[in-house]
Amino acid sequence: MPGFILHLTAAQMLRSHLHEHPDFPYPIQSVNDFLVGNLLPDATDQKELSHFRNPVYRDKMMVFPDLTRFTAKYNSLLSDSSVLGYYFHLYIDRRFFKDFIPEIVDFYDETGQITDIKEKISTVYIRNFQTYIPFEKYLTEEYYYGDYTKMNTYLVKRYLIPLNLNPQIINPGINEVQYGNVQQILDSLHEYLSVTEDAVNDLKVFPLNKLLASLEQYTIEFLSNPL
Repeated sequence: MPGFILHLTAAQMLRSHLHEHPDFPYPIQSVNDFLVGNLLPDATDQKELSHFRNPVYRDKMMVFPDLTRFTAKYNSLLSDSSVLGYYFHLYIDRRFFKDFIPEIVDFYDETGQITDIKEKISTVYIRNFQTYIPFEKYLTEEYYYGDYTKMNTYLVKRYLIPLNLNPQIINPGINEVQYGNVQQILDSLHEYLSVTEDAVNDLKVFPLNKLLASLEQYTIEFLSNPL
């Protein structure tokens, strides 16, 4: 999944473009609640439920939220800033895994054939860096998750991401997470700034400019057509 700081980056992008979309039907009444909402789907161990994934696809490498499952249940709550943030998190996850990741990596099975079944993947090709790596190295601090670590300080400074958010917000009716659990994520945010800003120059999976341009594109498309 995209890292916490990356979700807050997308949230800040949305805020920066909001004035360009006066017809957007869900004005953000509370910036704090909107930003916290962007972290809520990860504030549980039951992420298949909190991310509204269709269990039919759980064997896939890319399992993304089914937004219609969320809106069918909570469309009437989207005027609440935390719920809007929650929904935007799901939207970014969907675009990230459905559209972005397939543009930057390829997954191969043992026979050298492209596959999207997680258990069959043996090799990952990272396009931007023209590198083949064993699948067991992909989701590690050396590659995928390590890139998040290397980006965090840069993103916080570039997008002026506030990290001292107030978790004391009222849950208007979301059943998939306990709002209070987000405190653990908020407590950990500062820990993600353990590297210097220029660590972003040593990414091994994500082409930074393409990533940020894609996030901005997804954000603008969300503002134009959120449902």
